[in-house]
Amino acid sequence: MKKTRKRVQASTGSKQISFLPEPDFNPKWPSKNTLAYIALMMMLRGKKITHRSFDGKTCSWRLAAYIEVLKNDLGWPVHAEDILHRSVKRPTKRYITRYFLSRDVIKKVRKMRGVV
Repeated sequence: MKKTRKRVQASTGSKQISFLPEPDFNPKWPSKNTLAYIALMMMLRGKKITHRSFDGKTCSWRLAAYIEVLKNDLGWPVHAEDILHRSVKRPTKRYITRYFLSRDVIKKVRKMRGVV
């Protein structure tokens, strides 16, 4: 097949794509009773979760892996913030990551699910 200008633009993308409207909020849901689903449900309830809080509920220290699945594979806009955490055993400065969904996202999900 001969490469024409139109085919090259189609395969490499065009600058005009920025003029298209933003896609609707349409993330995919993880399978029920998976750890990614449990993390999502905790955040949809308005909770900000850390590895420690997730471990207390699920006995799993793999929260970051499930957050990556939610963000990259399923399209959930999960926010992360680093917070200062000092423990009794090690009082030095230590930062841990806390994950959450914005209030706008929670409202959109409730509206999509019929819970207003």
